[in-house]
Amino acid sequence: MPRIELPACFADVKQLPALPHDVHHLIKALADDGLDYAGLARVLETHPTICSRLIALANSAWINNNGVPVTSIERTCFKLGLNIVRGVSIGLAVMKPFNVYQCRSFDIRRYWASSMLAAQAATDLAWALPDAEVDEAFVQTVHTAGILHNLGLLCLADTMAAQTQEALQLKQANPQWHLNQALRKTAATDYCEIGAYLAQYWGIPDALVTTIEHHRHSAYRGDYWRQALIVGAATRLVGALFKDGEMPALELLAVLAISENAEQRCFAHLQAEFAKTLELAKVLFG
Repeated sequence: MPRIELPACFADVKQLPALPHDVHHLIKALADDGLDYAGLARVLETHPTICSRLIALANSAWINNNGVPVTSIERTCFKLGLNIVRGVSIGLAVMKPFNVYQCRSFDIRRYWASSMLAAQAATDLAWALPDAEVDEAFVQTVHTAGILHNLGLLCLADTMAAQTQEALQLKQANPQWHLNQALRKTAATDYCEIGAYLAQYWGIPDALVTTIEHHRHSAYRGDYWRQALIVGAATRLVGALFKDGEMPALELLAVLAISENAEQRCFAHLQAEFAKTLELAKVLFG
């Protein structure tokens, strides 16, 4: 794909956060479709911070309702399930290089919950595609893209804290706006543009870079357009959960030939997981 140019507003940013080598290796290893619980545990053992967070989740009241302590990472993987472990691990790994605490309005728990729910919704919608070519690799791509779709917001909260703070306040005062509209006013960029640039800078695969860049563009029909539309639909469903809990009418799903019944099942699944995901975010981030 063509190289994405760094937006002009970043001219004064001394250095973009680098993705640590161990994190790059972790993301690649977690993308392996053949991973079982033992293999997943071996991958995670070299990331003690992530392991400790996962074990805390596995012992939370929302997950461990029988009260028997979970003390091993393999048992943790079994208790949480592959998708949750993959999602939480990738989500925590990409957050590692960023310091978002100068941006006071940035809600780390909502950020993480939105990412996890978008990954879940993207997975459900991908399996609803009436296409024999949809396979596990395709589904894993949209799942990961759901986790990373708002990566640029992390970067902006770190490197342009004042402008991002102003955008978040502007969004709060104008709830009908999308956050990217506010960011365009205060930072002359948005989190899709910055996220795509950062993902390409880090060497993340083109399918993920393109999906991050274009998931808000309903008319996009370039490379990986189906992945972009699926993640875009997923993020809109998640946004509706946070806004009023009402399922939105998404015309872009008709383009993908995904039925209204499939959308309803996806949204019902999100509603069922919403409260739990918010509680798990509290366990992770206090």
